[in-house]
Amino acid sequence: MFTTVEAAKHLGVSKNTLLRWLDEGLIEDVSRDWRGWRVWDRADIERVKAFQETYHSEPVRRVKRRRATKVGCAKAAATSMARFGRGYSRIPEVDR
Repeated sequence: MFTTVEAAKHLGVSKNTLLRWLDEGLIEDVSRDWRGWRVWDRADIERVKAFQETYHSEPVRRVKRRRATKVGCAKAAATSMARFGRGYSRIPEVDR
């Protein structure tokens, strides 16, 4: 039986990463002891290792975002207003 810190060391990740995976539902929660603390066994660690290998099997492509310029913002606002003007129609009141 292992604590969360010990399990994280076996997996090669930080405790916070392991807890984040649990919070986000990426891995199933493990059993808890009488105090409510998580207790990890070998099967849990092997299950998380399998998840970790598939989760990191492909590199994550990062997209560099360009800074928004005043001209770009003005063009986007003009385009949005033009679309709104064409697509807006009043809905007639329903008689009650």
